Amino acid sequence: MTIILVSFLSSFIGLYIREIVEAWDVFSGQKTMALSSRAAMNRIVREIKRINQNTNILTHASAEVTFIDVGNNTVTFLQSGTNLMRNSNVLLSDLQNPGGLTFSYLDEDGNPTAITNQMRLVRCRIITVKEENRYVIESAARIRIKRLK
Repeated sequence: MTIILVSFLSSFIGLYIREIVEAWDVFSGQKTMALSSRAAMNRIVREIKRINQNTNILTHASAEVTFIDVGNNTVTFLQSGTNLMRNSNVLLSDLQNPGGLTFSYLDEDGNPTAITNQMRLVRCRIITVKEENRYVIESAARIRIKRLK
């Protein structure tokens, strides 16, 4: 009888511990995705802010942006499969495919525009997915406009 009672308690405790470990895995995965997604978003926003003229935006699609920054470097951010690419380098993995990277371009009134010289703000949205974890982050960067003297 004691052996049956001890085995029953052991299996109950084992199931409880397993649930805790699985919950920790989910939480840990979510935290890792959040940190890597935020780092990628900060990089995108920081570099878009380095556009000194909206006419330096060469490509402005919903899943890709290419521009020339203040140092005359050409920078491209795009989604390739489940990877967020910065030029030819992987900046972030595990993007939702399709639709893990989305750009939108707004004019000075906050309305969507496809006309390059009217663009004042670039919005970016990143969605990462890994197993049952999903993380969404959005941000925006204002484009500096050179004023003629």
